[in-house]
Amino acid sequence: MNRREFLAKLVRYGLSAGALSALPVERLLAQEFYPRLAVPIIDAHAHLPGYSWDEEHTFDAIRRAELCAISMAVMGDNKTIVGRDSTYAKAKEGIEFVRQWEAQKRIKIVRRPSDIPLQPVLSGPISVILSIEGGDALGTDIERLDEFYGLGVRMITLVHGTSEVSGDNQIGNDMRQYPSDGDDDGLSDFGYQVVRRMNRLGMVVDVAHASTQTLYDVASCTRAPIIDSHTSPFPPSVTWRPPSRLRLYEEMAAIVETGGVVCTWPYGFDGNTFDRLTFADWVEEIKVFKSHFGIRFIGLGTDSGGGLPGYVDGWEDISSVGLLQDAMRSGGLGPLEISSFMSLNFLRVFTRCHAVARVLGYLNA
Repeated sequence: MNRREFLAKLVRYGLSAGALSALPVERLLAQEFYPRLAVPIIDAHAHLPGYSWDEEHTFDAIRRAELCAISMAVMGDNKTIVGRDSTYAKAKEGIEFVRQWEAQKRIKIVRRPSDIPLQPVLSGPISVILSIEGGDALGTDIERLDEFYGLGVRMITLVHGTSEVSGDNQIGNDMRQYPSDGDDDGLSDFGYQVVRRMNRLGMVVDVAHASTQTLYDVASCTRAPIIDSHTSPFPPSVTWRPPSRLRLYEEMAAIVETGGVVCTWPYGFDGNTFDRLTFADWVEEIKVFKSHFGIRFIGLGTDSGGGLPGYVDGWEDISSVGLLQDAMRSGGLGPLEISSFMSLNFLRVFTRCHAVARVLGYLNA
C-alpha cells in the first residue's frame, strides 16, 4: 500500500477530507501504522481504577488491553452526593487523583490530539483523556469550564443519572427519565452557553445519558462534532423508546449529522424484543449501523468501572476488547473498518474539536 492509497482509504473509512489535514498523517506513516490497523484502540468512556463500581477495572487490566488512550471520567453528578457545590468539590477531588497519577508517571493527561500515541502504550505512562461525567459540577458558573479545562479536562458528559435517581440538571434532561416522545424541555439556556463555551475551548461534548430533546438541541447548536460515549442502538425498526439508555436510529442520526460518533459498549442483556448477548451480536449491531450511516460514525466506549448490570458473553474487563476485534474480523469487517471503530473515529472527533476551537479563537466567535 503506497502513501496515496493509504490516505485515500483513511478518508473513506476514518476521516472527512476537511479533517484529514488536522490529523498527524505523517506520524501515522512514520510509525508504520498501516500494517497494524487492527491494533490501535481508544476507549471513549471508562472510570477511575480503584474508584469505580467494578473491582475488575484496574491499571493492570488497562495495560493488558494495549490501548493507545482511555477516557477516565470523574463523577460530577448529583447521584450520590448532595449539598451546595458538593458536585463541584467531588469532581475536583477526582481530578486531583488523576493529576497525582500523572505526577507519579502512572498516566499522562491528554491535552491535545498530538498527545495521543498512534501505537499501543505497552510501557510507561498510560495516555488518559480526562473527562467529567455529569455537568452538575458546573453549577451555574460558566467560568468553571475554563477552570476544568486548565486542569486538563477535555470532555464532559452533560447529563448523568441512574434508573433510580434523575440526572436532570441545570443543563438538560436525563434519557432514563423520559421516553423519546416525552414532555422534555431539552437544553436549558445555560446549557446552550455550556455547549458554545466547550466548542470555544475545544472540549468534546458528550450527550450520553441526555434525553432525546436535549440531544437534538445540542446537535442543533454545536459548532463541532459531538459524541455519545457509551450506549448501544435499538434495532432500526424501533421508532419509539421508553426511558432507557439505548439510542434510536433517529437520535443517532442527529449525532452523525454533526460529524460525531456513537460509541458502543459491552453491555449484555436478554431483552423482550431483541437480545444482545454475544460478541457476534455486538458485531452485527456495528454492521447494521454501518449500513445506515457508514463505519466512520461509530466507536468504542466500554464504560469500564461503571458497573454495567450485565456483559456480552466472554467479556471480563477492558482487556477483553481483543475478543471484539476477533469477532469483527470473523464478521467480515476489514482492518481499516476495525481501526476506524477502535480508534480513528474518536480521534477524528477529538482532533476536529481542537481545530474548531482554534478557528473560533481566531475569529473571536
